[in-house]
Amino acid sequence: GPSGVNQLGGLFLNGRPLPACKRRRIIELAARGVRGSDISRSLKVSNGCVSKILGHYYRTGAMGPKAMGGSKPRMATPEVVARIAQMKLEQPSLFAWEIRRQLHAEGICTSNRIPSVSSINRVLRKLPSCCSPTEAGAASSPGTQHPARGSGPGRRPAPSTQHKNRTVFSRQQAEALEREFQRGQYPDTDTRQRLAAATQLPDTTIRVWFSNRRAKWRREARQELEAGAAGDSPG
Repeated sequence: GPSGVNQLGGLFLNGRPLPACKRRRIIELAARGVRGSDISRSLKVSNGCVSKILGHYYRTGAMGPKAMGGSKPRMATPEVVARIAQMKLEQPSLFAWEIRRQLHAEGICTSNRIPSVSSINRVLRKLPSCCSPTEAGAASSPGTQHPARGSGPGRRPAPSTQHKNRTVFSRQQAEALEREFQRGQYPDTDTRQRLAAATQLPDTTIRVWFSNRRAKWRREARQELEAGAAGDSPG
């Protein structure tokens, strides 16, 4: 049934196009030379709706609506959703806009078929709350690992007190990563493969390093901005 009444007293279904009979009547009246405002009052259809229907008819010759539900291609395909979940699992601190950039950098999505930030946030909200970084990626990296505190021989720390292992990079690895960061903060797949070959680090570790380095860069830039603002203030 009708879901609303417009300013002229006409009934309409929210989100649905006008019936074909009413659209046909609008075009017939316009062909007879009736003004759009008069058509609007006569049929109790808003003037903007009349203008859109006539404009579409004059451009295309089509009397029906442009499209009805489901015409917009889905950007968050199962493959994209799976990659978003993987990135969030590996790097929980990633923001939606960073995930969006990385999807494009990895070639998973083209520039015209990439999900919006709000769409990515919807995907993230639907992820299970148990998604957290696994220890496997850190344990498999070739860098030196620090054992978790409280994990001596013969005893296992409680789940609530376990600490994530931290990769310690060699000087050569750190310098290579830093040089690449100065060239670009979002390395593509080829760049990460080249870094992996040069540093003997897995791709997951490289992505985590760049994510942490970007966070550090933003933090330092914000601190410099705040310090500059404080220095310019009187007194």
